[in-house]
Amino acid sequence: MLVDYHRIIMQLVIVLLLWALTRLVRRINPGARVRRVCRYIWVFVFWIMSFINLGMYWAAYPIALWMVLALGLIFIQLIHNHEFIYRRYWPVFWNWSLLYAGIVFIASLFSGNLPLV
Repeated sequence: MLVDYHRIIMQLVIVLLLWALTRLVRRINPGARVRRVCRYIWVFVFWIMSFINLGMYWAAYPIALWMVLALGLIFIQLIHNHEFIYRRYWPVFWNWSLLYAGIVFIASLFSGNLPLV
């Protein structure tokens, strides 16, 4: 299976619409809670579209690396602060998760050449 350009265009339109909606919501309510919720939504939308692109077999690898990222952040906080505090952990985790989910999504757009297992 080669790259499906129709699916890529549709997903990019979804990303652009979500970006416009996020900008609109942030202008209406510029609070910190809105920024957090928008970040959560972006991460989950990227993951859902990555699952669609990769399939359930290949999607397990990015999820496993996401878990390693989470554990790595926990160990960094334990070493640096000598304690684990959720209030400090979650913002950093979601920022890194958004970056990682975006990278996985972009890579998944061109995953049409992965073998079917």
